[in-house]
Amino acid sequence: MRKRFIVIIHLLLIYSVSFIAEAVQPAKGILYTKPLESVIFSHEQHAQKGTTCATCHSGLFEMEALHVQNKKDFNMDSLYKGKYCGACHNGKKAFASDTQCARCHIGSNAQAPQKETQAYKMSVTLGKGDKGVVFHHEKHLKKANCRTCHNSLFQPKEGAAKIKMVDHNRQQYCFGCHDQQGKKGFSVNDCSRCHQKSPAAPTETIKYGKGAKAVSFKHETHQMKTGCKACHPQTFAYRRSDARIDFNDHVGGKSCFTCHAPKGGSAFYDCNRCHKDKPAAKTPAYYPDALKYKTPMKNVYFHHASHAVFSCHSCHPQPFAVKKGQTKMVMSEMLQGKTCGMCHDGSKAFTVRDCARCHKN
Repeated sequence: MRKRFIVIIHLLLIYSVSFIAEAVQPAKGILYTKPLESVIFSHEQHAQKGTTCATCHSGLFEMEALHVQNKKDFNMDSLYKGKYCGACHNGKKAFASDTQCARCHIGSNAQAPQKETQAYKMSVTLGKGDKGVVFHHEKHLKKANCRTCHNSLFQPKEGAAKIKMVDHNRQQYCFGCHDQQGKKGFSVNDCSRCHQKSPAAPTETIKYGKGAKAVSFKHETHQMKTGCKACHPQTFAYRRSDARIDFNDHVGGKSCFTCHAPKGGSAFYDCNRCHKDKPAAKTPAYYPDALKYKTPMKNVYFHHASHAVFSCHSCHPQPFAVKKGQTKMVMSEMLQGKTCGMCHDGSKAFTVRDCARCHKN
């Protein structure tokens, strides 16, 4: 009987010591010494009661801990008027800040609090389905802090960010750091670092140009051969309306013609394959290089390839000599239907009065 009594006493002593040790452990949280000493704020306790990051960090408090203590109006009078903590502690949402002082203020001899467990989600999914990307706070906190992203790039509310393809080419959201250069973080062009599965290509047909001259572009016929990075964002911005394809691009190696090139291209260069209003080109043994004509009003570039729907004798030897420089061309004669003006009269082809179509830098 005596032995049992001793065992019980020992157990009670062990329990009491552990209870006391736990009781004297400082609380977890952030120690505020203003406006009055001392308040320990716990993210964990507030999160358990339904408070989210957006509740406080969408205008009431900065993301940086204790930053608010530098503000002159961070005082009890402001709290009573509904600012800062008083936005919730008004006696309705939570206990009132002007009646239950001891619920927060624990005196001037408060121990430094322990580092608390982060209340935010360690992983957040941005987007849905195949387009969804998992964001890991822990990985980013090694090089950044909360203020790096919130509130300048992201609102601290899950689901508030609606990231579109066009945003990939701007200094917004993730791309404030993950830009094309990849100096702060890996480049936006490295799609597989975030997208475990390549997003499906847009299914709609994109029209470039107007009327009969419009060209139809389909992602599905290009993505299987090249992938997104072949065109975006270097050759084409993600926003469709940003593309301006000039006639001289056809032989300048720009836009579509980085691949669809007359020389050294990796894809076809047949006008009627894209321009459905054009007949099949009569393919000669070769096309002469682009001809450059210097004029007082910017330069003019003539491309045989873009005129290949016509046979050589349509232009040579009349009205143009075969050798460059032997035929003089002046605007006054073109307006009378001579040289280029034979076709460029507004009916067979665009009028010579449309100066910018030919005269370029």
